[in-house]
Amino acid sequence: MSGPFLPPTEPAAAPEPPGIPAPVSPAPEPPLRRRPRVPRLALAMFLLTVLTTLDVGVSLSTGASIPFALARGEIGLGDALALLPSGIPYVLALLGFFVAHEMGHYLACRRYGVDCTVPYFLPVPSVVSLIGTLGALIRIRGRIPTRRALFDIGIAGPLAGFAVAIPLLVAGTLAAPLGPPGAAPRGTIVFGDSLLTWVLGWLLRPDAREASLFLDPIYLAGWVGVFATALNLLPAGQLDGGHILYALSPRAHARMAWLVPAFLIALAATRVLRYGEWEAVLLWVIWSALILLFGRRHPPPEAWEQRLGPGRLALALGALAILVLCFMPVPLSFVP
Repeated sequence: MSGPFLPPTEPAAAPEPPGIPAPVSPAPEPPLRRRPRVPRLALAMFLLTVLTTLDVGVSLSTGASIPFALARGEIGLGDALALLPSGIPYVLALLGFFVAHEMGHYLACRRYGVDCTVPYFLPVPSVVSLIGTLGALIRIRGRIPTRRALFDIGIAGPLAGFAVAIPLLVAGTLAAPLGPPGAAPRGTIVFGDSLLTWVLGWLLRPDAREASLFLDPIYLAGWVGVFATALNLLPAGQLDGGHILYALSPRAHARMAWLVPAFLIALAATRVLRYGEWEAVLLWVIWSALILLFGRRHPPPEAWEQRLGPGRLALALGALAILVLCFMPVPLSFVP
């Protein structure tokens, strides 16, 4: 009877002579962390935004729009170059806010290893936008790993931007020149108040309680920061407030995807029917349409088992308080 078939075995290796150490395999090299590159398109858009906001800053400080003045032959190239420094404070203040907001998101993504782009700024000529830009954005390309990561990425931008907007608003309120008493003159664009801007104006400028303040470049940058913070904190869709709310409760997020647009449209209709103010209609209708088109669903994180904890719940309440303080029912109005 034959036994089981076994494959032939290799001969045993000869023992190493004494005194010769066994070879040691080299330790694997740690992976190199590449620094994120700034795409040329992002850099070009940022530089264009500097130019468009610089034009707005010069116009706010001197009353002259450099492109129009050059086109009409009112000033020469040397005069235009001499006007440029007057617009730099506005550029630094406004872009400082947007950089802070977007870098809050970007650094939070980097902390959790989520793939995202660098901030892309959106330049707009002053004839189209009163502030010279439509802001900035980053695109999150990777899957968000956890519930806490989603919450932190969503709230980091508004908190960082708000921290910059407050000192800008305070400095601008203190520096703004006082206008004549009474109602604003005809043909004036009036920048609306939030609860926060109204309280700061009441506390810091008692001399303006019976009059209006002329627009200061630093105040406008702070005002934009407050307004943009409120828009981003609306608890719906893919907005920052939507990320925060989804991390808290996906069911509440699904309900607010309809309730927030309904509230904005009702607000616009109320202003038109009661006060005849049409300026807020276009903004709130467009914003409501964007939420309904793109914000009814939210991609879930990879893991949901984590609890947010009391600290993050307190931050969520803080974000809600910031939204209430910063929201402007009528951001802009025109005095006919």
